[in-house]
Amino acid sequence: MAPTDIAARFEPEIDAETEFLQRRDRLAKQMAAVRRRSRRIRTLRFWIPATIVLLAAFNIGWIVIASIINSLSLYSGTINEIRMINPHFSGQSSKGDHYTVTGLEAIRRGDNASVFTLKSPAIDYHPINRGSSHVTAASGVYNRDTQLITLTGNVVMTPGDSEMVFHTEEAIIDLTKSQVYGNKHVDGRDPTRHIVGESFVIADNGRSVTMTGRGDNQFHYTATAQK
Repeated sequence: MAPTDIAARFEPEIDAETEFLQRRDRLAKQMAAVRRRSRRIRTLRFWIPATIVLLAAFNIGWIVIASIINSLSLYSGTINEIRMINPHFSGQSSKGDHYTVTGLEAIRRGDNASVFTLKSPAIDYHPINRGSSHVTAASGVYNRDTQLITLTGNVVMTPGDSEMVFHTEEAIIDLTKSQVYGNKHVDGRDPTRHIVGESFVIADNGRSVTMTGRGDNQFHYTATAQK
């Protein structure tokens, strides 16, 4: 007996109807799998764009809410802030010198506050029968109680009774004494001289100038103009 005859004895015979039913079952399973994949793809096609739209809407909403919160915080923080355009202050020193303090803008925080933040301040002294001194800077803080002005950024000082022009990055003006001083590097020039220092005091409308160096450049320079 051949081996193929022996194997054939153990294999069940499949008739045409059974084979047809098996094929139909396999086809139904395949169609069901295709439909499941189609439903999954349709679901993803819906939810992916929807998720993107929801995230975009959430981001926009958060930006709007954050802007509202920040505006409320800013408003509550500056409710007592007073802004003045082209401010003008004036007074008289203990020596009788009249002075004016002007600028592009002044900000006072609080109804009764005595401190003003100045933008592009300019200070002028007007001694009687003498030349006027002029000081400018990028910004400043004016304390009306102490009559002190702290200037920062490109400070330029032009004393009325001196030909020197001084440049520094920070200076303090004492309005009551008609005096300008500071502990920052200072550069002074006139048509014939050039002096530098690390601290300075300019008083008496530029008639008295004291400059001091530091470190390897230690020196003490005092110039007093003839009255």
